[in-house]
Amino acid sequence: MDATVMPVNREMLIHRAEEILAVISQARGEHGMKEAIDEVVERFVDGEPHEQLKRLGEVMALARRQALIQQLLDIDREALHHGHLAHEELVSTGHHYEMLRHQACSYNHLLRGLIESCSQYFSRDELMGWLTTASLGRATWARGEVTGAASEIALHAALQGLPEVRALRYATVAEDLVGYDFVGQWHNELLTIDAKTGFYPPLSENKHGHRHLEISVPREAVRDLRINHRGLALVRREVRQVLDGMVPVAA
Repeated sequence: MDATVMPVNREMLIHRAEEILAVISQARGEHGMKEAIDEVVERFVDGEPHEQLKRLGEVMALARRQALIQQLLDIDREALHHGHLAHEELVSTGHHYEMLRHQACSYNHLLRGLIESCSQYFSRDELMGWLTTASLGRATWARGEVTGAASEIALHAALQGLPEVRALRYATVAEDLVGYDFVGQWHNELLTIDAKTGFYPPLSENKHGHRHLEISVPREAVRDLRINHRGLALVRREVRQVLDGMVPVAA
């Protein structure tokens, strides 16, 4: 960042969010939603020197599209599973579904990055309010997006405190599409991990030829976008519980 650019603070970020929502409301009423999104990108994303403000602009500009993508994913998923599509329809719907999944995963990574870099400047309720308004009232979608991103961030914090899991990193979008949220090593073996929200027993399985874990992050463990000490201890205990029950291939 240029040394002449002021650091982002809460006032700047809140003001920017309000500016973006005002532009969406006015431009949508005058020209339509597509033009409103284009104006937000032009004014608040393209050329924005603050990475945090740029990320906020992207997250809010894409909120409406992303909420609709989630709806389309549900429709495609139902169509793919009810078994009544002809072969050509099945192939076409499958391609469409995978394209939408890629866009959904990319948005999730973008939102997670915003929360990780800026959550000290806004609350969970503020963020959900912005996304709900930017998506034209899709409150359930906004809650699900924020909850999922916060669960991944919480699990990342818990995993970082486990020395037995090495070279830990977030999964790429391509890896996320396969079903991984994290990639690391355990006893020199590839280890992938998927974050789940709610209360589920930890699951260990072999997936694509390596060890894969599914770890639950209880909603109560994450308070206002941050994992609390009790949640941190609970999640680490669950991870250790399943790791202790695993036997390395070399053993």
